[in-house]
Amino acid sequence: MNHATALSPSFAAHAPVIQVGECELDLDLRALRRGGKTVELGSRAFDVLATIALAAGRVVSKDELMEAVWPDTIVEENNIHVQLSAIRKALGADRALILTVPGRGYQLAAAPETRIVPMPRHEAGPARAPNELRAGEAVIGRDTAIAEILSLMSSARIVTLVGAGGIGKTRIAREIAHRLAAEQALDVRLVELAAHATRAAVVQAFADVCGAPFNGKEPDARIVANGLAGLPGLLVIDNAEHVVEHVAEIVDLTSRANPQMTILVTSRSRLRVSLESVYRVGPLALPHAGEDRDAMLRSPAIALFLRRLRSNGVSAEMSDERLRMAEEICRRLAGIPLALELAAGRASLLGLEGIRERLDEPLLYVAGGYRTAQPRHQSLRAAFDWSFDMLDAAEQTVFRRLSVFNRAFTVQAASEVARDATLSNEAVMDCIGELVDKSLIEIQFEGADVKYHLFAPARAYGLEKLLAAGEICTIFERHALFASGHVAHGRLSGVRQ
Repeated sequence: MNHATALSPSFAAHAPVIQVGECELDLDLRALRRGGKTVELGSRAFDVLATIALAAGRVVSKDELMEAVWPDTIVEENNIHVQLSAIRKALGADRALILTVPGRGYQLAAAPETRIVPMPRHEAGPARAPNELRAGEAVIGRDTAIAEILSLMSSARIVTLVGAGGIGKTRIAREIAHRLAAEQALDVRLVELAAHATRAAVVQAFADVCGAPFNGKEPDARIVANGLAGLPGLLVIDNAEHVVEHVAEIVDLTSRANPQMTILVTSRSRLRVSLESVYRVGPLALPHAGEDRDAMLRSPAIALFLRRLRSNGVSAEMSDERLRMAEEICRRLAGIPLALELAAGRASLLGLEGIRERLDEPLLYVAGGYRTAQPRHQSLRAAFDWSFDMLDAAEQTVFRRLSVFNRAFTVQAASEVARDATLSNEAVMDCIGELVDKSLIEIQFEGADVKYHLFAPARAYGLEKLLAAGEICTIFERHALFASGHVAHGRLSGVRQ
């Protein structure tokens, strides 16, 4: 079947011309025009644009685009990104009208109920957050964190929410953006960076927000920063960790030029720019050991787990035994929201008992996230892969070796276990600092003492890497020797027993 005719039945039922900003999309002639002149646009790109435009403001999922544009054909998701890039280039000044809605799909911004401010001007009247920042489900267990972040934002120009993958940074940022847009009529703009890997792509993503000039070449970062400098309100930058140096460049330039803009960033590592304040997002609170049934049900970690169980069709009836089972699952997954949600999804297949029995190997069984979620949020292993792949070789080595600790450990303990002929004590310490900064190791203060620990899922991932590297016997033997020395002296801190 000819590709050009594959979409024609659905197209025929709609108006033949759709206005997209200053451009016209002619469905009958399969042409994109601006000012009466045809703009060059490939066949696949045309069909992608037409599918999004015909949705009239509804978010079009990636699966829907695949089915409409590549029927009966197996193609990689990257094809969508390629065609969207061509579409945005063809639309020129109207490129910002095609929105990427993180975790959901794509949308034409000119639809009713959508408020996007692509050009550097402030519009009169009440402001609204873009659709991709609208509030969804109620956020569980984050009231204190949100209040603290809002307080920080009242005085800080740049606030970075830092935490492990799946800890809930994006959800918190969106809730804050929604509240500020609704309660303070604040203009909110989003830069979503999960799909961007190069400096050019990052700069272009910021350029799309402020309507910076585009002539087919990479926009100049300073011009983009100047464009952003003309925009008051809140700029939300989501998923910055893998391009953090490029984000830092633009944020630093923008913050110096615009005292009216507040910037809220989500990242697994901080930007390290002046004016930045860091807020570390931790896991959801777990009940204290031995608490009664009511206290357990009020626990944010258990509340999220049970909500997701119900949404996956699992019986909400919680006997005391089932509730204790749910508590153990939440505790062994360290209260990490993504892990809890994935485990609840698997419980619909394996049951609570089946999930609990398999948590010695959580990376094998905690998976099956939303189809529309970013790939790194569809399994626990993928979430860790995303972070691990951003480490250098020395950091990867230290991380996997430290996975033998199942409790808090000291710098001395870490050095004894992780160092070798190529890694000095100083190098190990440097790596620990980077691993803390990149949210793979947690830091805790006990009076004047500083200790470190890995969440249980992170330890499981590290042990997999230790086994794959052929080091597991060597490192456990080294750890056992260190542990025996401390046991002999009556010091057990940081030692696996």
